[in-house]
Amino acid sequence: MKTLKRILRNDIWLILADVFSVNFSYFFALLARFYVEGGIRLSVSFYFSDFLFFAPFYTAICLIVFFMFHLYGSIWKFAGINDLNRVFSANMVTAMAQILGTLLVGRRMPISYYLFGAIIQLIMVASSRFIFRIIDEERKLRKKATINVMIVGIGETGRIVRRQIESDPDNAARPVCLFAYRRAETGLSIDGIPVVSDVSKLRHHIEKYEVDRVILADSIMPMEIRDQIKDECQKINIDVQDFSGFSRNDNTEVSFRKLMELTIGEVTVLCDGEERVFENGEQALMSLVEKHDVKSVSAKDNRLFIELLSYKVNPLVVFYITNRPDVALIAEKNGVDRIWIDLETLGKEERQKDMNTVKSLHSVEDIRNIKPILSRAEMLVRINSWYEGSENEIEEVIDAGADIIMLPYWKSADEVRRFINAVNGRCKTTLLLETKEAVECIDEVLKDGGFDEIHIGLNDLHLSYGMSFMFEPLANGMVESLCNKFKAAGIPYGFGGIAKLGNGLLPAEKIIMEHYRLGSTRAILSRSFCDESKINDIDEIEQVFRESMKELRDYEMSMADMTKEDFVRNKTEVTKSVSEIVDRIKRVRNNEV
Repeated sequence: MKTLKRILRNDIWLILADVFSVNFSYFFALLARFYVEGGIRLSVSFYFSDFLFFAPFYTAICLIVFFMFHLYGSIWKFAGINDLNRVFSANMVTAMAQILGTLLVGRRMPISYYLFGAIIQLIMVASSRFIFRIIDEERKLRKKATINVMIVGIGETGRIVRRQIESDPDNAARPVCLFAYRRAETGLSIDGIPVVSDVSKLRHHIEKYEVDRVILADSIMPMEIRDQIKDECQKINIDVQDFSGFSRNDNTEVSFRKLMELTIGEVTVLCDGEERVFENGEQALMSLVEKHDVKSVSAKDNRLFIELLSYKVNPLVVFYITNRPDVALIAEKNGVDRIWIDLETLGKEERQKDMNTVKSLHSVEDIRNIKPILSRAEMLVRINSWYEGSENEIEEVIDAGADIIMLPYWKSADEVRRFINAVNGRCKTTLLLETKEAVECIDEVLKDGGFDEIHIGLNDLHLSYGMSFMFEPLANGMVESLCNKFKAAGIPYGFGGIAKLGNGLLPAEKIIMEHYRLGSTRAILSRSFCDESKINDIDEIEQVFRESMKELRDYEMSMADMTKEDFVRNKTEVTKSVSEIVDRIKRVRNNEV
């Protein structure tokens, strides 16, 4: 229900566009079928009444099918081939519904009516969604450029460089010509960019196209050609960039598969320390079926030499807070790694007064009720911050079956030592760093060691420093500094919580990218991920977990395709977004809005 309300709120214009599209498509197809010599034949009236009668039912069917195929609630600015496949599939289903529906409620319509109607509807529905992508791409092509670039290489690497330049909104460069050093290609063009050739005429081409920079974009270019181009550019004071980096993303960099498809001769592959020689790229692909990252590409003794790294993305270990056995089972079934029982009550209400945060009323009995039914997920228990009754509380929690105990709101290395000694290795331990004092003594805590992992709690941490927004420590470098210390100490770590994709004041997607940039391996699923207190239907809770966890895991897999530049760009966007949010919060507090 919550998902439906969000879609109705955010995508109402798209729904209205679809209502128009699905009706106009078949109405136009009907008129076109009976249009003859400048007029509509009267026989159309035999079909028109059936069309009008079925139209409301067909409209409802289309909206339901589009909802099921996730054509609502998506960010269409980043639409790709998978989105196009969903649009196509949804429209094929509705085309079948049009045929069956008209047969059931009226007469069989002309075949051309079904065919033209389906085609027009597909075009209109797809256009209403991909117009954002088209506008964005057009904007990138028309951006103001101040640096004219010649790209040397018209193969796959050249394409990568062009796409990288065109996709970066902050890049002032613009490709003005492509240089084909292997053969004469002058007179042709690629993507509207002229192709030139002949190294002896390099200076002429640079002057003709007023080139400011030359980019070498072919990793198997002979060294003598490379040196010749560099020497010529140096003579006329033209900057040269040597681009020879390859990686895994098919969209912005060369994949191993694509590289092998372009390789005809012998190739040497170094993978996980083992060097292997193949007769051609096809043979290499047949032997190396696993997915890999391309670390480097070079030419040695007229043979292509490729160094690979094993490909792997480790999904985040995610925690979900609940004391309901039925919800815990659903969460575990859909991939949640830890069920979190929250016993912390001391001082929490005062610290987070008037804040929309999770304040649980769980008990030790909840551990006993849920732990026995879990088959895979771990039982994580947050106890109270250290006080005179902590040792007794720890004993109760361990006796009830906790797999991991979390110590919150600690302020000294001594408190951590007492906690570790009380647990005494009987279960795993994790520290929740969420105070200014904890940050100040973290070096001593890491030196002492003895705990299994650590998590940065952004809610209380930002309050401890008097900040306005919980993600300020992420934007100002504090979280990154702490993560670097944890990494150096060899301690697994995580920070904050994440909402459902597409949700959150700071979008969940940007936070997830920061987790991977900073090497974080743990995250809390926030209440907005699935607010069980607001959902009465257990089936709806299961649907939310099923869809949201799949979206999360699928998005995490895309991290393998992100480049260093992507992560740096996201970091900049996070900093900017947090600054804007903080400004809005301060204006509201000062009654300026």
